[in-house]
Amino acid sequence: MELEEIQERFTPVIEEILDLCKITDDLLDKEKFQVYMATIWGNAVLEPTKSGLTESDLETLHDVLNEEIETVVGKGSTITSCYGFIASKKGDESMARQQVTQRHRDFLYYFARLILGREVET
Repeated sequence: MELEEIQERFTPVIEEILDLCKITDDLLDKEKFQVYMATIWGNAVLEPTKSGLTESDLETLHDVLNEEIETVVGKGSTITSCYGFIASKKGDESMARQQVTQRHRDFLYYFARLILGREVET
């Protein structure tokens, strides 16, 4: 799948996430945004066909998500840094405040361990 097709497919989802994370017109909850982006990535990797992707499309999706993450969270921020946040004490506390279910947290912790190659600090 071409870059433009992946962007077209995921732009509505990303726009919805941005809207859900909006505190004011100019302020976003970056912690919530990172949880959502990590969730998108985990789901895409787990079952690419449910997102209309093939495994070979994942690299392009990774780039698309990283670009959006850097725009929102800050320069140098990536999917990997989102999982780093999730695996931290601050991330765990943030997910508790966001009322992320334990099942969803376990899903994110699983991917955090895979991506980071270490245990989660919770």
